[in-house]
Amino acid sequence: MRQILIILLALMLLFLSSCTEENDSSNDVFWGDEYFPLQTGNTLIYKITDIYIDKPSNVYDTSIYYIKEVVDIQLLDNENDTAYRIERYSRNNNDENWIIHSVWSSKVTENTAEKVEENYRLIKIRFPLKEDYSWNGNLYNELEDQTFTVTSFNIPYTTGEFAFDSCLFIYQDSSESLIHKDISYEVYAIHTGLVYKEETYINSQEVIFEVPVEERITTGTIFKQELVEIE
Repeated sequence: MRQILIILLALMLLFLSSCTEENDSSNDVFWGDEYFPLQTGNTLIYKITDIYIDKPSNVYDTSIYYIKEVVDIQLLDNENDTAYRIERYSRNNNDENWIIHSVWSSKVTENTAEKVEENYRLIKIRFPLKEDYSWNGNLYNELEDQTFTVTSFNIPYTTGEFAFDSCLFIYQDSSESLIHKDISYEVYAIHTGLVYKEETYINSQEVIFEVPVEERITTGTIFKQELVEIE
């Protein structure tokens, strides 16, 4: 009888320990959909810097303009999910009127945040968030596979005049050598959305060990999208 009681007590302790571990694990999960807020009327304005370099042809072009993204009405997308129409306006400076540039759409599903950009549906974020968690961002389009990776989240970040307490970093490309640099990443702020994006693809035909490849570019493109205003 005593042995039976000891066995029952041991099983009870094991069960309680298992429940505690499950609760602790669930408490550690950070879902993360707050980084991709969608509400009609939300408006973000970005400064775009677009650089094209072709040294052999003596081409060094820099374009600066502004994009305003407005979350518009709800709609049903091709997957019969509730999505939001995203109206995108552009202008070169504050003296110009906004002109409609394009229309995209965004949605949050059970475990993804997705955006249709120029008719390509991208999986921007997968939930719940975990560091070093990767997925194919082009899973739902015909482009070649591209690995998106969560490198960090819930950390402070400053861009321009904005300082955010909790941000998410997602890298879509990251490789570098003496003669090239390919970097593509996005930064999302909690309750705000995308606050910074950069795509740098540069190459050099000169190998100078003490000089960064950014200072000896032969050909390349640099694209930067920085939040400058929240309406």
